[in-house]
Amino acid sequence: MKALGPRRREPESWQGWLGAALELIWRRIGLFGIYSVAVVMAMLAAYSVAWAPARILLVLLLVVISLVLFIRLALVADYNREPKYLYIIPGNLDVALAITVGAALFAGYGAFLPGFFEPLAESLQQVLVGLGLYETRLETGAPAPPPASQLFVEVVFMAGGVWGVAAFSAGLGLLAFGQWFLLPMVVLHASPVGMSMVTSLRAYSLNPVPMTGLLGILLVMLALVIVSLGWLAPFMLPVLGALLYTSYRDVFLERDYNHPPGPPVLTDSEA
Repeated sequence: MKALGPRRREPESWQGWLGAALELIWRRIGLFGIYSVAVVMAMLAAYSVAWAPARILLVLLLVVISLVLFIRLALVADYNREPKYLYIIPGNLDVALAITVGAALFAGYGAFLPGFFEPLAESLQQVLVGLGLYETRLETGAPAPPPASQLFVEVVFMAGGVWGVAAFSAGLGLLAFGQWFLLPMVVLHASPVGMSMVTSLRAYSLNPVPMTGLLGILLVMLALVIVSLGWLAPFMLPVLGALLYTSYRDVFLERDYNHPPGPPVLTDSEA
């Protein structure tokens, strides 16, 4: 693929990006499903880490690496390729970028999110008390341990909550700092990170209305994550990854449509 400079797109372009992303996922639904399950298993392993800061950092890194993976899967689906190792598995540059972005998100997490967790924990406790799943006092009259320390709450509520916050933070962080196009630019073209950051900011400034549409999509995803207690978060990552791909393709590659299903399509470099 030959990368072009960013161009201004129509205000409603975000709708086409979402439609094209969902079409690519549906085209390879089995492949996206298998890797989504693998992401869930990896997140379960990361969540088993006892030290909370390391646990959050690992989950954030997994979220970013998963986005890289699903960007590559969207490329495979778009060009009708076989899911070979070299097309899918993130390379060294991708992993280095994921570590950098994940660490930046972790810094933002440490700076901004703790203020949200105290009211969230209090709300969770009230919900559990209302459902009869938690008592604030033990039979001896002593204060009960926090709800998060109980096995049922830990696995069902807290694990999903961590995944949901991490997934939403990744998407919102990329969008809020004008770096929505950073991952696909580096993943698909191995472009220097510094130049990619500047170019992504330029593309963002050229398309404020479509970027606002993407924010609306993120908010809808957040609502679904909240309703599912966070457990839909890993399955939202394929949508985010494919959306990163289709939006980048339109803004930078001047193509707002998917290749039709059929024989493999040559990229510009291969042609």
